[in-house]
Amino acid sequence: MSKAALAKVLSALEILVLEYQDDQSFQVIGHLPSWYRSLMGANQEPSAVIYLADAFPFLTYFLDDALQFWQTEQEQVLKSGLWVEVDQSGTEIPLEASALGLDDQRIILIALSQTTYTEKSVLIQQGRENALAQSAERKRAAEQLRHSIFYDWLTELPNQSFIRLRLVDALSQTKTGPDGSFALLYIDIKHFKAINTRLGLWAGDQLLMMVAQRLSELLRPDDIAARFGGDDFVVLLRPVDGEQETRKITEKIQRHLLVPYAIHSQDIHIQFDMGIAMGSSLYQQPEDLIRDACTALEYAKSHGAENYAIFHQTMHLQSLTRMQLEHDLSRAVWQNELRVCYQPIISLADGSLQAFEALVRWQHPTLGLLSPDQFIAIAEDSGLIIPIGAWILREACEQIHKWRNQTHLPLSMHVNLSARQLDQLDLLDSIRGILAETQLDPRGLKLEITETMVFNNLEYAAAMLRQIKGLGIQLSMDDFGTGYASLSYLHQLPVDNLKIDRSFVETIDTSGTESEIIQAVIQLAHSLNIDVVAEGVETVEQANRLKNLGCEYAQGYLFAKPMEPGQIEKVLHKNFASLFDAVQV
Repeated sequence: MSKAALAKVLSALEILVLEYQDDQSFQVIGHLPSWYRSLMGANQEPSAVIYLADAFPFLTYFLDDALQFWQTEQEQVLKSGLWVEVDQSGTEIPLEASALGLDDQRIILIALSQTTYTEKSVLIQQGRENALAQSAERKRAAEQLRHSIFYDWLTELPNQSFIRLRLVDALSQTKTGPDGSFALLYIDIKHFKAINTRLGLWAGDQLLMMVAQRLSELLRPDDIAARFGGDDFVVLLRPVDGEQETRKITEKIQRHLLVPYAIHSQDIHIQFDMGIAMGSSLYQQPEDLIRDACTALEYAKSHGAENYAIFHQTMHLQSLTRMQLEHDLSRAVWQNELRVCYQPIISLADGSLQAFEALVRWQHPTLGLLSPDQFIAIAEDSGLIIPIGAWILREACEQIHKWRNQTHLPLSMHVNLSARQLDQLDLLDSIRGILAETQLDPRGLKLEITETMVFNNLEYAAAMLRQIKGLGIQLSMDDFGTGYASLSYLHQLPVDNLKIDRSFVETIDTSGTESEIIQAVIQLAHSLNIDVVAEGVETVEQANRLKNLGCEYAQGYLFAKPMEPGQIEKVLHKNFASLFDAVQV
């Protein structure tokens, strides 16, 4: 039947002609019968867009089935249906419809009318309950499908698909409104994989649900929080009055998220990194906004003392530089571009050489010599710290074994252990293998950990450290003092010494407060039979003040800078007492 012929037939009937739209609705383009108004309300105009799920639940599925049939069979076959709908007053209205696919433009003409055929009344009566039940069930199924498409199954937050649609809406408003009226906050949980490794996948899921709940509690009426995937969340903040208000909201979210999480009867301390992109009319697609929020997130990981950053254009270049460094770093070990330097650790009692700290440097082929601050964070984030850390440990163990044999002194080597390494399932086997390969007495090795590494999950860290100590290795707490609140946890860790952070040492000769803090730390350490090493000692006054406070060991530029192995050979038998014994405090 041609379109013209069909139109002529339809024009003679009491019908409703609908045209399929891209937004999955049907536009009324034909006669609007009086009984239809009882369903939708008297104010409904023929030109309005009709959402059939609201008006004719069963008809919606009839049309969907017809569409699928035409798309599959590619035939113009007239399909008919008969069912019962219920209007707003609860009155049952028996309806019948015919549908025909006209072309490949997905345009559908529907002949819909209220049936009065008596011979069909029995069929209608028998099918009434089934039709209504099926309609309700299909509506529920449709809602479940919609929920699965737009919501995260674990946290019940909106998902990536949902937030992208809302970003389209937010970006459209920037075309007429001011820039900075909304912001996208991208949130990453630090070391989330460690939670799964240490406590199991169930604990990881619990943490994600708790984070989602806390975010939901902080939302303002128009804000939207979503799980973007894995351990990443995003929050669409709107409205906001520029960067200043965005910072205030972000810092409030930070404080709320940093409260410990009770999992497996443990208080788990979690850190977060956050990147922010401010809404702007310059953005054309949601992906551009998300990209810049992620760029700001990466910047925060490597630069942000506040653990969050707002995107600015200069970050693009920095992001590209970081990507290039990560690429270059992946081959640095195999290209022999890494170097290990060693800084002496001195006894403040008699100035004798006691130990060394292994510090890695990168001799980049084009950028020159890079310090750890320029690439270790990249190694941590990318996972390259695992092979790099193993290489450093092997080099350091081999070197200290050589120096112990040369001097016949019980020298030891301090080597930093990263958070990623502590989470390695085969860490103990790796350490055993390196000790055996280098033939180093385990007592000649001290592994350094940081407060943050153990504070995040004290019970797991304590258990792992006890296993490491069981190998005969000593343990040192590095950068102690930066997490001063964790002093109360120190007795739970099997550490042999702690290193006071340089930020306390540098003002010890001018600040009474810093001296009191250091004295308290030293007294606590001694009460637990733990020795103390002071980092960053650069003046005679600092060395003597530390000595008088009872600090056993020190390292810093006053004694020696980090040196190549060949330079260390010259100081193996040196005594450093003359550098600080000359002045007494």
